[in-house]
Amino acid sequence: MFEFFQKGGPLMYPLLLCSVLTLTFSIERAYRYARLTGRKKLVSEIKDYLLKGEHEKAIKLGEEDNGAVAAVITEAIRNKDNSIQIIEEAVSLKGSYELKKLNEHLHILELIGRMAPLIGLLGTVLGMVEAFKKVAYMKGSVDPSILAGGIWEALITTVAGLFVAIPAIVSHHFFEDRVKRFAFQMKHNGAEIINILCRKR
Repeated sequence: MFEFFQKGGPLMYPLLLCSVLTLTFSIERAYRYARLTGRKKLVSEIKDYLLKGEHEKAIKLGEEDNGAVAAVITEAIRNKDNSIQIIEEAVSLKGSYELKKLNEHLHILELIGRMAPLIGLLGTVLGMVEAFKKVAYMKGSVDPSILAGGIWEALITTVAGLFVAIPAIVSHHFFEDRVKRFAFQMKHNGAEIINILCRKR
């Protein structure tokens, strides 16, 4: 494996860095989203407290949860004495803030997914140039095996670039889908809580 890495040339090092970053941010995002998911019954429990008029208990329950949905709901309840417009603005701002946190580092995965194949391709082109340069310096008949050997070594970086890019692209799309689901849950549950607060006035 190390010999394979060495034959790929100097551009294998940025590809190695890209693979490490992909693994690091994928684990970080997976852990982060797992913490932000929150308890499944949390929203229904908060709604029950609101219907009973126990707003402080509802706020406390929301604050004890790490979920993005709980944060948006709690923000709505905190503004219960304000006008509907102010409540909606507060929920919208809180939702935007939570979405910003959810989207952190996703652009890095997207960038790696786009850059890694290009880095690999660049390495291959440079390797091909080097291989044909060696052939050009040879006198007399050229041994095809020498040219073939140079070409397959040049192709190593392309293969490595694809190996790095594919996990990065898959991770990016997976986490992007999670963010969209979080956004829908925040919007849907936030609207439901606002409706309950309006009805209880």
